[in-house]
Amino acid sequence: MIEIENRGPEIERTNYWQTLHAARGLCFLSVNAGTLRLLVPKGAEDMLAEMRTGKCATIEKSLHDARCWDVVFEDGSSSPFSLAVDKQQTDRVMTNGDCRLAVWTEQGKVLELACVIRV
Repeated sequence: MIEIENRGPEIERTNYWQTLHAARGLCFLSVNAGTLRLLVPKGAEDMLAEMRTGKCATIEKSLHDARCWDVVFEDGSSSPFSLAVDKQQTDRVMTNGDCRLAVWTEQGKVLELACVIRV
């Protein structure tokens, strides 16, 4: 079971980094206080450079897999970086609207962007 202790939109502590899912390099989407938090384990940190190209983010139904959400890091190009996250790798049901997307590694928050959820 994944545990996350929150301070509003901030993550105080989580055991996610020690889970089998994190060891396999799978990201996790958590929601609290109007902010989506994308937890990026060590095995997936090579994607951070691409994520940082985004000026804002969009969460939408995956074009490739109905079981996933696409997290799109909008950079103004016709082919922005996107990441598919299985719906089972989230802790809330996604609903349409504006929010913030914060990207977290085991070292802490590394990126925060405006985000629109379109599901």
